[in-house]
Amino acid sequence: MPIGRRTWVIVAVAGLAFTAPAAAQPVNGRIAYTTFESSASQSTSDIWTMNPDGSGKQQVVFDPDNDAQSDWSPDGERIVFRSRRNDRFEVSIVDFTVRDPASGRPGVTDVAKDPEGRQSSQPTWFPNGQGLLYRRTNAPEATLSDIWAMDVDGTDRRHVAVLPRDQFYPSFSPDMTKLLFASTSPVVGGRSIEVMDVASGTVTTLFDFSAQSADSAPAWSPDGRQIAFESDLDGDPEIFVMNADGANVRQITHNTLWDEGPAWSPDGTMLAFSRGTDNDHLDIWTMNVDGSDARQLTTYPGRDESPDWGVNPHPVTVGGTVPATLALTLDGSAELGTFEPGVARDYTATLAGAITSTAADTTLSVEDPGGTAPGHLVNGAFSLPRPLEVGAGGAAYVTTPAALLTLTGPVTSEQIQIKLRQPIGATDALRTGTYSKTLTFTLATTSP
Repeated sequence: MPIGRRTWVIVAVAGLAFTAPAAAQPVNGRIAYTTFESSASQSTSDIWTMNPDGSGKQQVVFDPDNDAQSDWSPDGERIVFRSRRNDRFEVSIVDFTVRDPASGRPGVTDVAKDPEGRQSSQPTWFPNGQGLLYRRTNAPEATLSDIWAMDVDGTDRRHVAVLPRDQFYPSFSPDMTKLLFASTSPVVGGRSIEVMDVASGTVTTLFDFSAQSADSAPAWSPDGRQIAFESDLDGDPEIFVMNADGANVRQITHNTLWDEGPAWSPDGTMLAFSRGTDNDHLDIWTMNVDGSDARQLTTYPGRDESPDWGVNPHPVTVGGTVPATLALTLDGSAELGTFEPGVARDYTATLAGAITSTAADTTLSVEDPGGTAPGHLVNGAFSLPRPLEVGAGGAAYVTTPAALLTLTGPVTSEQIQIKLRQPIGATDALRTGTYSKTLTFTLATTSP
């Protein structure tokens, strides 16, 4: 007699998911800045770095052709900056992991030039380190400057924001959903702080004191909740901080000096900025976010400007999560055929299956969950005298409950064969009808 309507119940045992180790928390590292100190004529600038207390000053770019506008990479190992090549503004990168064996200087690479010969300036890293924003000037669009993006090597250049007026100082929010920049006003010399929603392209004005005020140089806080910027609303440039939505604007510096270009410390507690008597006489300072404890870090009589505060170089962990998985599939039906009374014979059937397991060890077992004649096929009130036998692959047949197969590592779609065998004796009494039984196959592990 055939075995009919057999139900295979698959049970998966839940385990712990594997998570990648967290990256080291960023801490305040060195400050990069632009200085004219290393220029013999004091007419061109280079990129220098120093410790947060002003010690350990080091020149990192030695090109005599006006390098400026530095921005640290998220891992603290590279600086992107605006270089000047053949009287054109371009983008270059300092890599502190590559050193010249003779001089010990870090390697400097010029990214691929704009294929249309346009100028590139004010570069900033994507928060994920996988691309660069920059200001593209002399663009063929409706304005003289727009915001573009490119890969780190200078390829795949594409526009991000093409708006009616010029844009300056672009940067993505830490989650890359917002684009922050300064925009010119219709009045010559005026600027405002704008933010664009990346998904919709909607632009919102966050701060615009007046058409004449120069509200500029916006910078995201590390957590993306605040924005620091400069404004000359009181007659000379001062440093301000506001919420990311433009609310709660507060003036941080109050003096008759020239305070500009704020940059956040990686821990979000301090600001680095330029301070001096005018735009040609500036030094690098730091202060707490509330304006207290202002400290002068450089003393060059000329111009030190555009600080950017990097993190201490730290490894960036790249990883993924594997969810705990135990999965068993069985295909086909377990038809043992027609049992013939009075004939001693073994009736067999096979099922094809597959196992996927992320565990270090996996056991496939079988049991008969029913309460009637456990391990025996039943037909109403009658049961076969001999138990049903089950096996897997080349293993010997066993009776339920039993372990069928053990795997010693993770597998994906591992093919298996379930064997079923029902012995019938020559004198076994057989009742007219269908003999059947529901079996439960279980995957389990002790090391998820």
